[in-house]
Amino acid sequence: MKNLMERTSRCTDTLRLLSLSAHLTDRDHRILALLHEHRVLTTHQIVQVAFTSHSRAVQRMRTLTGLGVVARFRPRRDRGSAPWHYVLDTLGAHVLAADRSGDVDRVRVRRDRQLAVAHSTHLAHRVGANGFFTALIGAARARDGGAELGEWLNASDAAEWAEAHSREWGVRVPHPDGYGRWAENGRAVEFFLEWDTGTETHRQLTTKMERYVDFAQDAVRPVPWVLFVFPTPRRENGVRAVLRRVSGTGRLLVATTHLPLAETPHQAVWWPLGRSMGPQRTPLADLAHAVER
Repeated sequence: MKNLMERTSRCTDTLRLLSLSAHLTDRDHRILALLHEHRVLTTHQIVQVAFTSHSRAVQRMRTLTGLGVVARFRPRRDRGSAPWHYVLDTLGAHVLAADRSGDVDRVRVRRDRQLAVAHSTHLAHRVGANGFFTALIGAARARDGGAELGEWLNASDAAEWAEAHSREWGVRVPHPDGYGRWAENGRAVEFFLEWDTGTETHRQLTTKMERYVDFAQDAVRPVPWVLFVFPTPRRENGVRAVLRRVSGTGRLLVATTHLPLAETPHQAVWWPLGRSMGPQRTPLADLAHAVER
């Protein structure tokens, strides 16, 4: 009897998923996959990766929320209102499991744990770093084949990637806030992202830079750029002075920018660390050939 009930339950779940799938598009499935991989995305970020209209994105995400495949929340702010933030809901995880030949363990989620991100002290940091990459995806979509974000790893995946590539690099790879590869007009640049919210002390930033220097010194192949994004111009100027004082910085390829310039990270917003302040900054793709020192 128990086995019969379990088989009946599985059949019911399968029929429910088949019925739900009839309401989901390829774009919906991509959004669900991104929410699983990167935990949380705002409405604006979802527009960048999947829509051409903000209003259509709002309507579709409202529908997906009603279907139970995503959940949403708004972080509390002292002033004004925050945008909707979306996470994968339990039913959305089952949809992904069906997409991946029933591998439920790879996409199993609990709604309460997903929504716990709303109260995380790292929410702003995670959303900011995710927004860096969604902005690149949006730029690539606007170029219609002229550019591509070939890789996007968040902090957790970048840490796993680092461990997997430690032997290839010949040294333990630092754990950045993200890893990516951007290609445009025949030029490609590989980078580690360091998303700064202004909370780390100069000592902490110095230690982080020293780890990258050790990595570059011992690595058996050229290392990616290290891209620092700061919340303000003042923070950028102050930290640049700190980073320059780290012994061995010249072994690294480091560039910085600040908000709101970082909202268009593919454009000429990057200031290589070894370069004095000039009238122009460098586009991301041009870092592949930038002469810093």
